[in-house]
Parts: sequence; C-alpha cells; structure tokens
Amino acid sequence: MARLMLGSKSRGKTTCLLMLFSIGNRRLAARAEEVGGIFSPSQDAVPVPSETPFVNALIRRGGEVFPVFDLAAKLQVRVRGEEPLCLIVKHRAGPMAIRIDTEMPTLHAVEQTSITPASGTDPETLGSCVVGTEEVQIYSLANLESRPNETEKHDGTT
Repeated sequence: MARLMLGSKSRGKTTCLLMLFSIGNRRLAARAEEVGGIFSPSQDAVPVPSETPFVNALIRRGGEVFPVFDLAAKLQVRVRGEEPLCLIVKHRAGPMAIRIDTEMPTLHAVEQTSITPASGTDPETLGSCVVGTEEVQIYSLANLESRPNETEKHDGTT
C-alpha cells in the first residue's frame, strides 16, 4: 500500500501534505507529491477512441498533450462549473489530466496520526481524514486504475 508520509516533522509530529479538490461537489484529497500542476484548459478535451475505460480524451496544455482520466465517471458524478479545472497527475503510467470542479484546489498539512488508513486492498484508496469539519477520502492519483473497482459493481457483472 502506498505511504502517505512526506517526512515533514513539526514539533515531533509527522505531517502529510494533501491537495483537496472537488469533483461533482464531492471533496477528495490526494498526496501533494502526486499533483504536477493545476490549469484552466483553454479548450475542451478532445474525445478519442479508446479501449481503456475512463481514458477516452486528450487535452492540450501549451505544447503538451495529456490523456484525460475521467475520475468523475468512475465516481459516477459530473464535473461542476462552467469552466472546470484540470489537475496534472503524476500517474505511474505517465502524466495525465483529471478534470475537476471550478473550485480552486487547496493544500493542507495534516498530522499523519489523523489519517484513518483504508481497510481494503484497493490501490486507489489510501484512507480518509478530517479537514476542518469535513471527512475527506484520500486517493492515490498515481495508482488510478482504468477498470471499475469490484466494490463499484452493483449489477452483478464481472
């Protein structure tokens, strides 16, 4: 399982830097080290044929082109806002973009002891923590998978 610690110590307490963002008004978090940037695309993502679930578009940022991982579809929500933002994700297969809600992501340092580790073996879910008054699920953006999670299948198919 992926580690959450960044090794930062403050008065003997280990902290983890998390990037908080929203998709479909659902607040999520990811390790800051897995985010390579935030940008407002000047044009929409271009749909492309793909046999890879949740990766079916490309988006341009300057001279770079990124595959778009549709985390909103995987979570069964819709990105909110007239001008959604994109996160550049440091995925294990290479840089990707994820469309997120218009609300600007924020960086938070949380104590390692305040993070509840995930109980399953899902490589995408690291655990959860409370930021302010809100419990936020922590995702490993580097380990996003292009297949539905077993727990997300509700119709009995395989």
